[in-house]
Amino acid sequence: MRTAALPPVVAAVVALAVSGIRRLSPIILQSPVSLPSTETLSVYLMSAQFAAFVLIYGLLFGVALASGARDADVSATSTALATGASATVAFLVGSAAVLSYLGPDRSPVVTAVFALGASLGIGIQFAVVAYAGVTLGASRREGPNPTPP
Repeated sequence: MRTAALPPVVAAVVALAVSGIRRLSPIILQSPVSLPSTETLSVYLMSAQFAAFVLIYGLLFGVALASGARDADVSATSTALATGASATVAFLVGSAAVLSYLGPDRSPVVTAVFALGASLGIGIQFAVVAYAGVTLGASRREGPNPTPP
């Protein structure tokens, strides 16, 4: 059994995107550009949340599903662990960058501590999505189970 390479890479890219999407409202509020109306701002924020949903449950799940369906030697457990680890690190880096932009006077240690809890949660979420995708792909590769008489 081996670890699929593509889900951890996709998870890292998606986690970087989600780290910015999750903090989009403070980014917009603290940016020097003029603010749109509250209705427009709400549409932007809800669209960003939908994009994060599509990235996690569409792209990441789809890549994990394809990895499980394509290769019989892929281990769902090791792929999920690698995916979770890469997502945790990428989300931590992205969150630390966003938090340091939002509060440059805050110390790097405080910024890392604030981002650590959310990063662990994202890592676990991505690991579960990858495990489900690889396992479902493997079961589809094997075909339907025959029903007993």
